Amino acid sequence: MNTLHVLDRTGDTKITWDRTIPEEVGAARATFNRLKQDNRYLAYKVNPGGNKGEVITEFDPDAEKIILAPPMVGG
Repeated sequence: MNTLHVLDRTGDTKITWDRTIPEEVGAARATFNRLKQDNRYLAYKVNPGGNKGEVITEFDPDAEKIILAPPMVGG
């Protein structure tokens, strides 16, 4: 099972998908794209085992875990 973690003011919302089910992949991709485009969230793909991850700009349906975080606000 693959997981998309959306971090926001309400906490950590988890969206899961099975990469063999197109409808689930499509729903996760739509959430990813909406947050990246509309809210400019930053996306990180976590490597297996929770080791160092990488910044991504496109949805990866094979990623075990993706974290979307809002941009930092300076002041």
